[in-house]
Amino acid sequence: PRLKRFNEDLSGWDVSNGTDFERMFDECVAFEGDVSSWDMSNATNLRSMFSSCRTFNGNLSSWNVSGVTSFKAMLYGCHTFNGDLSSWEVSSSTTFAYMFYQCMSYNGDLSSWDVSNATNL
Repeated sequence: PRLKRFNEDLSGWDVSNGTDFERMFDECVAFEGDVSSWDMSNATNLRSMFSSCRTFNGNLSSWNVSGVTSFKAMLYGCHTFNGDLSSWEVSSSTTFAYMFYQCMSYNGDLSSWDVSNATNL
């Protein structure tokens, strides 16, 4: 069975060597953990990381995602997410499909994103 609720303190987690975060919190419907201080500079795969985390609205603005190649469905079904991702460097990514699918509250400005390498939007 999948974990449906997880609100523990994650601020002390050292994920700096992590590369693959695929489905880390997938279907954790009531996830509200604070991951704002995580060092994501080595991350390459964020596919479905928060997929179906309906109440997630965490601050991801300071994440260094410049090496990420897949954002596929990262925030899929995050109904309340409306975080500022405008400063993200995403030019290395090729896959953005379903990244914001069913993100009913999202209204962010992504006009500065360089998606010229994307093959799957």
